Amino acid sequence: MFTAAIHKPILLQAFSDCLDPLRSDLGNVHPNMRQSPYISGAILGTCRGYAVKHKLKEAVVNKLIDNAFEEVFRSESLAMQTKAQNWLNEENSDFMAAYQQARSAAEVELNLDWLSQYVQTHFEKASTLGQQL
Repeated sequence: MFTAAIHKPILLQAFSDCLDPLRSDLGNVHPNMRQSPYISGAILGTCRGYAVKHKLKEAVVNKLIDNAFEEVFRSESLAMQTKAQNWLNEENSDFMAAYQQARSAAEVELNLDWLSQYVQTHFEKASTLGQQL
């Protein structure tokens, strides 16, 4: 448990910094990101690569993955983890490409600039209802 407490803020900060340019005022990401196997693959691959680099136990890795999905998808976290598991089982090409890239990168250094660039190119900034009125 103590190990998870050490690594959780590091991973969450990396994802937060990566996605901040697209978050709404309330901290949400654009809903279209929930439909993207690439995003889920990148999250899972980053967590797995980070775990390999730091030689973390599977129980700790599972907690970090759960925390990362909560950071990105908030209340949709469990549904997104289920989608990610399905994409992994199906070997979805977008999911697997992002997973492999993220895992390889995170085994060397936790730097999500590549993912930040991807999301800024492929998704709009999320907005809140009040901004639309």
